[in-house]
Amino acid sequence: MTPARHKVLFPVDFSARSVVAAPHVKTWVDRLDAALDTLHVVNRDAVPSEQEDELPNLIEKRMADLKHFSDRHFGENVASCTVLAGGIADEIEQFAKREEIDLIMMPRDHQNLATRFFQDSLTAALLERCTASVWTTEHLDEVPAVPRSILCAVHFERDASLDAQNDRMLQAVRELVSRFEASVAFLHVERESRDSGEATDLEPWKMRAQEFFGSSVKLLRKSGDVVMAISDTAKELSADLIVVGRTRPETIGLGRQVHLLKVDHATHRPVLSVW
Repeated sequence: MTPARHKVLFPVDFSARSVVAAPHVKTWVDRLDAALDTLHVVNRDAVPSEQEDELPNLIEKRMADLKHFSDRHFGENVASCTVLAGGIADEIEQFAKREEIDLIMMPRDHQNLATRFFQDSLTAALLERCTASVWTTEHLDEVPAVPRSILCAVHFERDASLDAQNDRMLQAVRELVSRFEASVAFLHVERESRDSGEATDLEPWKMRAQEFFGSSVKLLRKSGDVVMAISDTAKELSADLIVVGRTRPETIGLGRQVHLLKVDHATHRPVLSVW
């Protein structure tokens, strides 16, 4: 997220989850004073070759549907409605980059244990590719649209790029705390396999956090499984939004962004992933 006016992208697939997610999106757009772009992508791969000639008509119909959806749920808050044809992940990624989107809000289907990491490749692909922050959850009916308690999971290594990501997360959380009038706590999970001589010096980061949130800001430390530690801490603090960075080796997901979805599944809280 940037200090300038935020730009939020809401990809709409016209499913029930898009309808249920709309109040969440509207709340975030209102609180962030953001410009909202709604986008629908016609999956070209799903259009039979013999029906290619009908694609322009289908796009025109979907544009009418998207305008109706946007007017109904967001009124005058919509900056643009766009319908594109192509690969869904590709088109969303390119649109977000071209329009300099700050935040993509992507609700997910509820999935069982056997399918949630294999069939929900769209959100994982966007987490992997996009530099925009990504908000996602499969538990839309269980969470409030306005987060009042935020848990931010940070990770530390001797890595300049990771330091930069942690700073972007601090900036994003400061904005959220201000806009939503929310409380915040930070969590650092140590790997149990870490050698005692590898202890991370958290003081520079803690001082930075205190500049933003005051000397009483909480920095909790736990060890063990990262996802379970985040889940347990979120329940202890009654957090209703989890903020994380993108995964990398030896953190949440062994470098696979799909594992960020485990946090949402385990905590039943929305996850905001900051690039």
